[in-house]
Amino acid sequence: ETPQSTGVEIYGGHTPSRGVSGDYYHVVERKDHRDLAVIIADVSGKGIAASLLTGYVDALCLAYLGEGHPPEEVFNRVSPQMNAKTPPESVATAFLGLFEPETGRLVFASAGHDPVAVIRSSGDIDWLMPTGMPLGLMPTATYTASEATLAPGDTIVLYTDGITEANNPEEEEFGRERLGETCVELRALPVDQFAEELHTTVDRFAQSVPYHDDRTLVILRRASSET
Repeated sequence: ETPQSTGVEIYGGHTPSRGVSGDYYHVVERKDHRDLAVIIADVSGKGIAASLLTGYVDALCLAYLGEGHPPEEVFNRVSPQMNAKTPPESVATAFLGLFEPETGRLVFASAGHDPVAVIRSSGDIDWLMPTGMPLGLMPTATYTASEATLAPGDTIVLYTDGITEANNPEEEEFGRERLGETCVELRALPVDQFAEELHTTVDRFAQSVPYHDDRTLVILRRASSET
């Protein structure tokens, strides 16, 4: 369940390619109620093993967030633990952001995750790029933080690669460029309808070709000054 927080609209949804998934998302309102922690991750593999690893990653991230660590330090601590305690092939891409609805400030770290789209109310689009390697890939890793600011009416779209790597019958991928164009077209819709229309667009593109990966989508919009 996503929290109901003043000043922000939130959507979160997930469709596994099998019965259980290696994707997950979590939106948590922190104790001081000043900001929201937003996590999306995609672990290697599928099925039960991948699902168990997502639980491990989620527990570690939430524990370190609860101790007050910033996003980059959370990943600095989680990554070596994953590398030491899981098989070599067990890695995860992840994005962790702290968003302040009142100011629009977003502080984030991205562990090799797909670029997050910032859809401006004007129709412009910015991409938040990775700030480090996937979690668990190496015994040591250093992550850095970056920042973005959402003006009233701006939207951030987090997703996993099951969406951008959806294939049509010609084996063409939906792709990040098409995703960005679609999000710009949908930017005025309420976030639930935005998500529904985006999934419909991907389904239409795929033309019934089976999805080979889990699909997770999280949308946050800073409330406009008119609402």
